[in-house]
Amino acid sequence: MRIFALIGIICCQFHLYNSVQAQQYHALHGSPYAGALSILNNPASSVNNLHKWDLNLFSFQTTVSTNHLLLENFSYRNPGNTTLKVEEGVNNYFVHQSTDFNLMHFQYQIDRKSAFTVGFRGRMYDHYKSTSPFAFSDTLSSTYSFLNINRTTPSMGGFATHAGFLEMNLNYAREIYSSPYSRLTGGITLQIDKAISGAYTKMKNVTTQEVINGTDTNYVFIDGIFEYAYSDNYDLKYTGGADFAKAFVKNSKTGIGLSLGLEYTTYRDPVEEGSMYNPLNYDWKFGFSIMDLGTNKYKPSTTSGIYADPIAQYDYTVFENKFGNVTSATEFKDSLKTVFNGYDSIYNDFSIIKPTRIILNIDKNLGNHFAVNAQLNMNLSSTSNYTQLNTRETNLITVTPRWENIAWGFYLPIQYNSQGQLWIGAAVKLGPLTMGFHDFSGGKTIKSINGGGYLSLSIHPFNKKKVLTRLDCPD
Repeated sequence: MRIFALIGIICCQFHLYNSVQAQQYHALHGSPYAGALSILNNPASSVNNLHKWDLNLFSFQTTVSTNHLLLENFSYRNPGNTTLKVEEGVNNYFVHQSTDFNLMHFQYQIDRKSAFTVGFRGRMYDHYKSTSPFAFSDTLSSTYSFLNINRTTPSMGGFATHAGFLEMNLNYAREIYSSPYSRLTGGITLQIDKAISGAYTKMKNVTTQEVINGTDTNYVFIDGIFEYAYSDNYDLKYTGGADFAKAFVKNSKTGIGLSLGLEYTTYRDPVEEGSMYNPLNYDWKFGFSIMDLGTNKYKPSTTSGIYADPIAQYDYTVFENKFGNVTSATEFKDSLKTVFNGYDSIYNDFSIIKPTRIILNIDKNLGNHFAVNAQLNMNLSSTSNYTQLNTRETNLITVTPRWENIAWGFYLPIQYNSQGQLWIGAAVKLGPLTMGFHDFSGGKTIKSINGGGYLSLSIHPFNKKKVLTRLDCPD
């Protein structure tokens, strides 16, 4: 519970003070140097890692995919002039973001056939999607101006999902089959979750009517359904970072998740019976994994509710007056009750499905420290479903050429994600530190917030340097 509370402090502070901040450590996929973090992509891979001992002190990754949020006046030399703006036009808007913070992932290879890994994580997913196109502009200054440019829009709607949870990983991997030129390993990861932060909102068939009276134009709400809920953790009284995080953990529900994987490796030279496989002398690796099976449950706040059938006589000015001075969730709920004919509270726990997916991975050793990795990520749940609460990754197809040895590495991940975006990234390994960006395609200036990056710090305690030096010289 103490380690969960520590991660909770970090995650809660991050969530409270950052507005746009998984498994997308592309530089590490298929690499024999990946260490403890390899189980985040395939639970069976730790047996094929170079280091007998590996400790990932911390790692952080964030990914953002959107079609309308832009960075204006951004440059690497003078980032302080940057402003966030929304691309103008009529769009089906979407935003998908994932954040992953890992702490103290420890891997130990028991013998040449088995290994175990233990680690702690904080994870956050946010998804927003409009269900129909609507117009938006940064020049909008009031509810009236927004409704005016959308006066020809038949109806508006959308939904958003937020899931934040802490996770302890318990992984075991073992050799299943071996021959002089190949072997098959399998692995399983048990995930013990604490669902610390959850929320969702849904808007459906929001319709207004334009009323013209002489020179005056008004907009009246005539239809719409609004539903929202958030975890009751946020009803706790805020008394400071550490106490707040501890209370979040204590009042959250515990869940169980599961990840499974297989990895088939072929070798260039035959391995005699009883001898160890050289992790650097492989020819091909073929990986298959099913990641993040499970759901997280959240107890809804007492202010959560469903509202339908807006009272006809209320126009946009009434909405502005009623919600302009709201200072609490309770006041917000009370104001909603006065503008809808039908309303009901939400009492039952709501569940958010974890980012369940199938990963197919192929890695080819080209020799002289060069290799290339290709990965296909297939999400088993969609965030486009209005009725279900799901999370998912944005990965789809990623190809990563790399050059690396025990101390240095250079990586060029190229990915085509599930939103139809092409990202060209880059990463570098400098001793124990690995860092990279998902998308460098903006050149000297970046106009979109699409992309993100990752940072990882790993050490290898108790390893004998002379043995590692020998193994790091492939045949």
